[in-house]
Amino acid sequence: MEFHGFTLDDFQIEACEHVTNGDSVVVSASTGTGKTLIAEYAIEFYTGHGQRSVYTSPIKALSNQKYRDFVEQFGADKVGILTGDVSINKDAQILVMTTEVYRNMALADPASILDVGILIMDEVHFMNDPERGTVWEESIIFSPDNVRFLALSATIPNAHEFADWIASIHDHEVQVIQYLKRAVPLSHGFYLGGNKVIPRQDITHFMNVSHGRPEYRSKRGRGRSKSKGKPKSNPPSHLALLRNMIQRDQYPCLFFVFSRKDCESKALEAAYNLQFDHEPGPVMDDIIEEHLSDPELADMDSIRSLINVLKKGVAFHHAGMLPAAKRAVEEAFGHNLINVLYATETFAVGINYPARAVAFAGLKKYDGTSHRYVNSKEYFQMAGRAGRRGMDEKGTVIAIVDQYNDNLSEIRDLTSADRIPIFSQFQLSYNTVLNLMDRHEQREIESILKRSFDSFIRKRAGQRINVMASWNNRVRTLRNLGYAQGNHLTKKGRFTTKIFTEELLTTEIFSDDKWKKWDNIDIACLAAAITYEHRHNRKAKRPKRGRRFYRILDKIQSNQYLMRNLSLNGLAMRIPLVEDWAEGETFSQLVLNYNLAEGDIIRIFRQAIDVMEQVRRATDSESLRDKLTGAINLLDKEVVAVSFE
Repeated sequence: MEFHGFTLDDFQIEACEHVTNGDSVVVSASTGTGKTLIAEYAIEFYTGHGQRSVYTSPIKALSNQKYRDFVEQFGADKVGILTGDVSINKDAQILVMTTEVYRNMALADPASILDVGILIMDEVHFMNDPERGTVWEESIIFSPDNVRFLALSATIPNAHEFADWIASIHDHEVQVIQYLKRAVPLSHGFYLGGNKVIPRQDITHFMNVSHGRPEYRSKRGRGRSKSKGKPKSNPPSHLALLRNMIQRDQYPCLFFVFSRKDCESKALEAAYNLQFDHEPGPVMDDIIEEHLSDPELADMDSIRSLINVLKKGVAFHHAGMLPAAKRAVEEAFGHNLINVLYATETFAVGINYPARAVAFAGLKKYDGTSHRYVNSKEYFQMAGRAGRRGMDEKGTVIAIVDQYNDNLSEIRDLTSADRIPIFSQFQLSYNTVLNLMDRHEQREIESILKRSFDSFIRKRAGQRINVMASWNNRVRTLRNLGYAQGNHLTKKGRFTTKIFTEELLTTEIFSDDKWKKWDNIDIACLAAAITYEHRHNRKAKRPKRGRRFYRILDKIQSNQYLMRNLSLNGLAMRIPLVEDWAEGETFSQLVLNYNLAEGDIIRIFRQAIDVMEQVRRATDSESLRDKLTGAINLLDKEVVAVSFE
């Protein structure tokens, strides 16, 4: 079977046949095997039959990339995009959106998706994400029964269980396609220093089998060293590993580093200490000119550093970068102009930029709570980028390991196979509770709540299911705060059905008339404070609380919920940042003034804009809409504005 110039493999043909038959399909196939072709076939099939296709992804960057790809493939008139940042051609036959946006439509405005024929859920294993997993699960639960699903993931050990759950709540056939063979096989190894890479299966020779730790022996070879604890050691150098890989022609290399700062510093070290066979030449100059020549960008240290390393065929890529900088790196990498790219793990989510080799600076990461080893799903998500179909006979994966301090047993296990199943992270939000109260009778609600994946698994195991305790607690809170009387929503409750970010906090700020005494900058500051995320930093100074802070505080301090739940430190920290940008400060100066990464500043402003857009859709006050429009315009400008040019 030929499709888009490719001869499809058997698993792709089988998946396409199930799509044609009107079934839902769960595809568990290794990275690089061509799952995207199945998605494109499904889009063409459903749009050809007059139904809309929706493609969802876990992150905005991937949604933006897919939008560009689909516009090029299907035409701008047929493709639209809906994210928290942008809405283009929302009535198009093919819609690209983040999973959050689809879930919000399915829950709060189900009529808007009644003509959707298929929902394509890329990277569906993100259901396991503690913060966002509920959104994925609710997207499936609240979809109309006529919608079919195409769920794509690299590895789903419990794919049949997952498919059975979808079939149980939507009463149609859900087929499973599993294809674990890679188009380009991978070799996995560990670099312990020196000039040798240890194959994965041989790492056991360096282990004390009883403890999973290396044996520490004295120079004489008898027993343990007299020194207490672990021997002092430094992990092997990334430069030493790259020199080893250069000798073996194992580049371009995608080098994963779990720190933004280290991404940049290691790229600079590589650019000025390594010699590759070829440098990028004039094509790279063109890319730099196209994306990074704006005088405003040229003033930034990070942009100067990026340009310098790009010219030597080295790059870095992480979420703290400006969108233009990331686009420059991605384009250069796609043109095979990068010898080594240092990246954080977000580069491995859906973005199709494979390399000959993948390396890891280490296998431990900080997950916001503690330092831990990556899990097997995270490892294989990144490792799967090694090996370019039609170009490489094999892909090489090498992780730097400290044999004296790393747990070699744990490392061996997590790199052997992805055994992590899809599991439920379902948690009731206040928004979900209010929408269910508004649209369903009480007797229907318990049945709906029992549709969760967790309830399905418990029922199969013969366990007792109690879904109403959490429901009752949230209903009690909503009634106490005046969002509902009995089972009916108040005006404030109806407002909140359209708010999806910190819904109670946002509603308490904007649902009454406090905003009438705030100017546009006040409103933008509050929106930025709503999404404030505290990060512990011993060097951080206590923010100054100026006139604007106390003016805002004066209007909210009578509200006990706001005083308990709105971060006043966060408000104080966001006010000067928002003020400066709204009043015309240059972006490069913001970076210097606040010691924040460019991408983080943009994220702060875009999250604030998203909150204000939600409030603008939720309110019936024209005056508030006008103020919100003015506040949004103060932030949504220059490098902060989303562009698809």
